[in-house]
Amino acid sequence: MQPQPRDSIVEARSFDFIPEGERHGTVRTQVQFWFMVNATLITLFTGAVGPSMGLGLSWALLAIILGSVFGTLFQAFHGAQGPHMGLPQMIQSRVQFGSRGAVLPLAAATVVQFGFAVFFIQTGASSLAAITVDQIGLFDVVIGAVAVLVAIVGYNLLLRIEKIASYLTLANLVLLTIAAIVVLPIGTMLSNSAFEPVPFLAQFGAAATYQIAIAPIVSDYTRYLPSKTKGRAVSAAVFGGTMVSAVWLESLGAALAIAMPKADVITAIHDMGDSFGFGLGTATMALAVISCLITCSLSFYSGSVSFLSALEAFRTMTSSSKVRAITIAAAGVIVIAATLLLPPDFLGAFAAFLSILGYFLIPWTAVNLTDYYIVRRGRYSITDILKPDGGIYGRWGVPGIISYTLGFICMVPFFSTAIYAGPVATALGGADIAFAIGLAVSSGTYLLLTRHRDFSPEFNAVREAPLNTMDESPSVTRITT
Repeated sequence: MQPQPRDSIVEARSFDFIPEGERHGTVRTQVQFWFMVNATLITLFTGAVGPSMGLGLSWALLAIILGSVFGTLFQAFHGAQGPHMGLPQMIQSRVQFGSRGAVLPLAAATVVQFGFAVFFIQTGASSLAAITVDQIGLFDVVIGAVAVLVAIVGYNLLLRIEKIASYLTLANLVLLTIAAIVVLPIGTMLSNSAFEPVPFLAQFGAAATYQIAIAPIVSDYTRYLPSKTKGRAVSAAVFGGTMVSAVWLESLGAALAIAMPKADVITAIHDMGDSFGFGLGTATMALAVISCLITCSLSFYSGSVSFLSALEAFRTMTSSSKVRAITIAAAGVIVIAATLLLPPDFLGAFAAFLSILGYFLIPWTAVNLTDYYIVRRGRYSITDILKPDGGIYGRWGVPGIISYTLGFICMVPFFSTAIYAGPVATALGGADIAFAIGLAVSSGTYLLLTRHRDFSPEFNAVREAPLNTMDESPSVTRITT
């Protein structure tokens, strides 16, 4: 394994292992990084789900907090896997699913990330057009192209940009909160304490699912931390960072949806800022362009890692800056073209399509975390994970595939999207609790299928592997080489 030159500007790593000599960063920088992941105006829409169904502000805030805590727990547990294993998130699935069995969740993760890039580009372009001139098509191309370039340079640049942007975004959110208190009738809205069970459940599910959707990319950005970094600290950093920004923006989205029910929440936050004064509305839109551009870069980065992880199971390849650049650039061309060609009335259906793809990742996170924390307890052969044939894990991981498939099938009646609503979701008035079903069924099934398996031969092979993690507890990290 060739080390990446220290003076290299463009990151060479993609799906491969990060050697200790290339590890850097602190838990504090991770807090700032993950805070920014949710600090986009798109997060406002999640907070508007319950209020759009008649939920009062006080109950909406409670549902947002509870749902975010629930969903963020699953997301944050993946954070400890990064420094412990030194691998990006989705390629770790080869342990549970096999090198080729993992292709389905890898493919879903790829499409979802590139699909989200479409929305980040569009939102950024619309925000820029709101404060300049109506040249959305041109803005789509510019924002998409810059996001591609940032993603190609890679992790170090993303980390630096996120750190700087976090300070500006924090200040902006503080001012927006003050503006909401001054401009909106917060007291009146809070006094409406009528409880509506279906909207409450819908808001809880939306907040939880929004957080779980980040799970497939977490280790992509924690794998560069030194292996001695405590897993609990990393998980806490991921949890705190994404939780704060999600709850904060979703709460603002809920308040705006109630105060201005006929306005789009992004337009509403712009108008609220302008009503407050000091150019806050314009400043918010300008920062929205930056945050959408950064998050779009993350989508290109993680989407390319997932794509190359899937491709490498069928064709041996060496990770390099050239391979990364070509993959990200090709994805950028496709995404920008889709942004320009998709008609506005198609975006709602496309969003529902991405939601369905997101369902494919919920059973994956259940199986992956159950294996890591309960079954194998973080004892893996990195050497074998990186083999296209799966090494000791094989090409097809039957327990993982069965657990995943059963969990997904059980979720179908609970699906709630514009394209398809299952019978149970319809009976619940459109509330989406499919995530809870998928998590419970897939995790429970995987535990049942592996409860009598003797892992001793496998763990002996892991000890002999050139690269392995053999700690009894994944909360403490040690890489053996």
